[in-house]
Amino acid sequence: MEREDFFQHAIDYGPDSAADEPRAPVHDASEEHEPLAEKQPKAWYHQLPATGGVYWLTDEADRFIQLASAGNLRRALRLRLSPQQAQPEKPTTEPESTDTVANRKPDLAQIVRRIRWRSAYSMFEMTWDYYRIAKVLMPNDYLENVAFGPAWFVHVDPSAAVPRFMAGKLLRSPPGVDLGPFATQADATRFIQSLEDAFDLCRYYSILEQTPHGQTCAYFEMGRCPAPCNGSIPMSQYRDMLGQSLAFASGQQDKVCEQWTAQMYAAAQAQAFERASVLKRRLEVVRELKHHKAYRLVQPLEHFDYLIVHRGGGTTRIKPFFVQAGHIRTGQTVRLREIDRVAEEWIAEVRSRDDATAHFSAAGDRAKISEHIGLVSHFLFKRETPGLFLNASELTEPAQLIQQIRRRFERVKDGPEETSLRSDANGTN
Repeated sequence: MEREDFFQHAIDYGPDSAADEPRAPVHDASEEHEPLAEKQPKAWYHQLPATGGVYWLTDEADRFIQLASAGNLRRALRLRLSPQQAQPEKPTTEPESTDTVANRKPDLAQIVRRIRWRSAYSMFEMTWDYYRIAKVLMPNDYLENVAFGPAWFVHVDPSAAVPRFMAGKLLRSPPGVDLGPFATQADATRFIQSLEDAFDLCRYYSILEQTPHGQTCAYFEMGRCPAPCNGSIPMSQYRDMLGQSLAFASGQQDKVCEQWTAQMYAAAQAQAFERASVLKRRLEVVRELKHHKAYRLVQPLEHFDYLIVHRGGGTTRIKPFFVQAGHIRTGQTVRLREIDRVAEEWIAEVRSRDDATAHFSAAGDRAKISEHIGLVSHFLFKRETPGLFLNASELTEPAQLIQQIRRRFERVKDGPEETSLRSDANGTN
């Protein structure tokens, strides 16, 4: 997409625009009759909407000056392009330092010649629009300016010669499975450590790589590792153990807990108390994993599918965003009263898998999908998620979706997101 296509509107901004503020007419008391007030031209900023959005400032040669977002475009740009007040010079015998000159902010009102913008009606839309535009206009450093950080993922390939769980900020190419998202590296690392403790997996990959000639560690002595490193068990058996841990991490928690609970009671009845104690410990670990808030969103990321709904302008319009296998796509704005007509289409859109699976599997799209998941996760990890975020598993019937949307958006008073979008959430300075 060309850079011009990102913006809905543009105006020229001349060197005298900041001085074009409407002024009240001066009344001459010497006149017998009060003159009719002359109709004042509207100032340049009245062409801007008082809504949120993303704006781009360029100079007379249409060169990049600034890209930013704002909760109120009119107010933000009026303030941003206000002429700087000249400061009285202080008498000094010292020359001005080069650092002071370098750090002095430019007077944008003197160099900006064109303003482009596109409106956004929710923090999610503003963040999404800014990210897409910045990626084109600032390809080398766009991630340094967005309002969200990376999500973290855990990758494992059970079929690898020496399989292991690994944490990272980028999805890895197939084969294997990517799990997530995690808010921090620490969360992803603790998740891996908990799986290793619960399923008695190898903790020292450098030793495991030496199989079958590795030296056993203290975990083997404690009965907490079957020592595939020295060939005590074949690697095929170890892969089965790792596969069971992957099944648990992929959503089969209840199945694993039921199996271990049954095995624990059977061991206790057979007076194999040491075995029962081991299973009890492992159950405690997996139950903590299952209910830990930091892991509530963890799933195979090829199934990272969401319907996201936000305001689409005013109180009568809503806009959907479709997330399929981590890939974000903007839907068409509709009136709230039309939700009965489009609800079934929206559900079908989220559940369609052909293109989504192809996007997710393409090696060239892994970085992009990682960023998209990071953007969505930024909102999912918030204490109070704005708008409506529905996982594909929650999209059961159109009637239920219609009810959820109406309950969320047919309020007399908007939520904090709609009434006040935070200014300059993204941007270069």
